[in-house]
Amino acid sequence: MGGKAMLKTVMLLAVLTGCATVPSGPSVRVLPAEGMPFEEFQKDDATCRQWAQSQLGNPVQETYNEQVATGAVAGTAVGAGVGAALGAVSGNAGAGAAIGAATGLLFGTAAGSGSAQVYGEEAQRRYDNAYLQCMYSYGNQISSYRAQAAAPPPPVVAVPPAPEIYLEAAPQFIWAPELGMYVAVGVPYDLVYTGSAYYYFYGGRWYRGPYYSGPWTYVPRRAYPAPFARYRIGGIRHFRDVQYRYYQRDRGHYSGRFHRPEYRGRRLRP
Repeated sequence: MGGKAMLKTVMLLAVLTGCATVPSGPSVRVLPAEGMPFEEFQKDDATCRQWAQSQLGNPVQETYNEQVATGAVAGTAVGAGVGAALGAVSGNAGAGAAIGAATGLLFGTAAGSGSAQVYGEEAQRRYDNAYLQCMYSYGNQISSYRAQAAAPPPPVVAVPPAPEIYLEAAPQFIWAPELGMYVAVGVPYDLVYTGSAYYYFYGGRWYRGPYYSGPWTYVPRRAYPAPFARYRIGGIRHFRDVQYRYYQRDRGHYSGRFHRPEYRGRRLRP
């Protein structure tokens, strides 16, 4: 290969590697949340692109270019030295150095470009992960590259209704500071009052109702009030019993809070 052809090849390689931009945007697909206006989706996309770019640290393009340039410089230096040594043997060290430098530039640039490509792929992966996390947090739908076979829906488990509550009088509720709720005392039922609704624990499940006697609706775990997710029923009973003992020991000076709902009438057992 002649000197001019070698020079053209080197210049072309340098131009191609210098034009790479990593990453230019997400390489993953995200769909708008159901019912989301497209304008809002565009705002989420712009925000998450900026967020993903900020998670990469140093400017990715500069690092990419530096790796290409480092390979080119190192290759040129090594090629020039080897070429000069070979040229000296033939009596023309200058020509050998020039040819060696051009060859070293060619292969050094290629090596630097390969290293930069690996770096660019890793940067793209980190960018995509940050972008997906951001878009998902806004409620958008994440699509996979491969169509997955639809998993069968989980079996529907019938939840038995909560049994009736039978009381001769409205239950007394005492405030449990650890729970931030009122807990019924002196009754054979696990009843809790949050200030806006009543909860009834039965058969390992929580039920919700507008009154201390229901009617009751099953509450799935995802809709639990925070204390129910934090404490098992044994812990709730423990806090209830502790406060009730405080009350019984010092009824005249007890400073705790109470809640006594209106009596809804006697419920007779069938």
